[in-house]
Order: sequence, then C-alpha cells, then structure tokens
Amino acid sequence: MKEMIEKDKLNFFVIGAAKAGTTTVFERLNAREDVYLSPLKEPNYYSSDIDTSKFSPEFKANTRLDLSEYFSTSPLQTLQIGFVRDSREYASLFEPAPSSAILLGECSTSYLWSSAAPSLLKADHPSAQILIMLRNPIDRLFSHYMMARKYGFTKLPLREAVEKDLTHPSPGWGASELFVELGMYSEQINRWKAQFPDSSIKIMLTEDLRSPEKWNELIDWLGLPKDSETNTSLKSKSDANTAGLAKFEGLNRFLTSRGLKHKLGNLIPKGLKRRLVNWYYSSENLPKISVEERKYLMSLYSEEIEKLRKDFGLKVEHWKK
Repeated sequence: MKEMIEKDKLNFFVIGAAKAGTTTVFERLNAREDVYLSPLKEPNYYSSDIDTSKFSPEFKANTRLDLSEYFSTSPLQTLQIGFVRDSREYASLFEPAPSSAILLGECSTSYLWSSAAPSLLKADHPSAQILIMLRNPIDRLFSHYMMARKYGFTKLPLREAVEKDLTHPSPGWGASELFVELGMYSEQINRWKAQFPDSSIKIMLTEDLRSPEKWNELIDWLGLPKDSETNTSLKSKSDANTAGLAKFEGLNRFLTSRGLKHKLGNLIPKGLKRRLVNWYYSSENLPKISVEERKYLMSLYSEEIEKLRKDFGLKVEHWKK
C-alpha cells in the first residue's frame, strides 16, 4: 500500500477519454459538498507507463513537470494536469477532504489509455467506482487537433497531422499526439473490465451530459442524493479553453516550443492575463472538419464504433452518420 493512502480511501475515478467531457463532470461534481475531487484534476499517478523524459520538447515546455512549488502552497490551487510520482504528494491532494465527502477521487484522462493504470489502481482501491466518458471518436480527434493547433503543437492540416502522428517512431503520451489511438476505446475499456466488475464501471457518452435524466442516473449510481440545481446545459471550461486559435500561429509555435507562454503567464497579473488571452486567441473563422476529412476518419473508426455497439451494448449508431 502506498504511504499515507489508506486502502479504499479513494472511491471514485473518472478515467477518460481525453476531450470527452471529463472537465464538465469534474466541475459539476466538485461543486457539491458531498464530493471531493483532487484540486490537481489530472495527477496521472497510476499511469506509471507515462515516461515524462520522452515528452516532446513542445509538450515538455508547456507542462509543469516540477510540482514542488505547487505542493508547497496551502491550500492547493486548482490545476489541470501534472504527473505525480511521489506517494506522499499524491496523498496530500486528498488531505483537505471534508468529513462530509461521500465521494473522494480524481479525474486523470490518461488512465483509460494507460496499460499500467488498471491493475495499479485496482491494487490500491479495489472497490472504486470507475466512470468512463466516451465521445464520437471523430469529434474527439478533431477537438484534440484544434487544441494541438491552439497550443502550437502542430501547424499541419488535419489529415497530414493525423498521418504524421500515425507514423511517429515512438508514440506515447506526451511524446506524440495519439490522435487516432486515444479514440480506439474498446481495447482500453477491456483492460479495465479485466480488473473491475461491471457493477463498478459506468460508461457515459459526452452527449449524455446534456440530459438531466442521464445525469441523475449517474448520481444514483454514485450513491449521491439528487441535485435538482445541476444545469446540464453548461459548457465546460475545457470547451472554452480550446475554442479559438492564435492570431499569429508562427509566433505561437515559437513561444510554445520554448515554454515562453507558460513562463510569461506566471508573471502577468490575472486581470491583464485574461485580457491578453482574449486578444491573442480568435474564435472567428475557425476551421471546420470537411466532408472528405470526416470520411477519412470514419474509415479509421468504423470498425471500432461497431465494436462498441456489439461488445458493450452502447447506442452509438449515430456516430456513423
């Protein structure tokens, strides 16, 4: 057992997929008094197969790898992603949890992809409830691509970016984009089903988050009292964060590759930073996925969508339209 983490202390994990609505789930649940989720939304603690030394220069320059300063502050601030490897630091994420918390957990989207996470998490938290969020893999990939464009990780048109990523010599989390792989859900789900009983795993679709009925089904499954005030029309901060592209993409790639955006962001006052971000990124005339691009991506995902329907009984026929 890891130091300071009691067996079964954590009982809830949202494990992905990336760009599938996990931030919305995090925000809605974390607003409740009976839920405590790690302020570091994605600590990636159980994804031991993620090797940060192999991150691409761009990803490394824009990811906070040294979390010592973060863990030295009190209270811990909300942060989107980090890669925690120290068991004491991981345990400290949950120390502020109030006694009223029925649900205690975190939301690392790498866990669905990770081959190591299912067995490691099961060893520490065998009774945990596992929520898997799935999005139409084509829409997930396009959202991922737009985020990569926004942060300067690629400048290529969609198909070229996907094809280049598919031929990456050493694909991996943070080393490559994994554009296509992250949407190959069935094999990833099966790894978790090999460790946890079906009663401990719930699969939701991103579109379910707009349905009050589906949201209440999740709340029931989690054993929480219904919250009649939940607004299922709310968009997540992740939607807002990925909407828009830099007005000057060449400058954006330069700043990204040297980690200057991250460094400058830490120096600029919040109010001014907000105004600069609103000026720097534009949501006008954003590229849309073309008919030909969608047809190409469907050729990659058609069999996968059918597997999800047949193997897991998911109602995803509309993803093929």
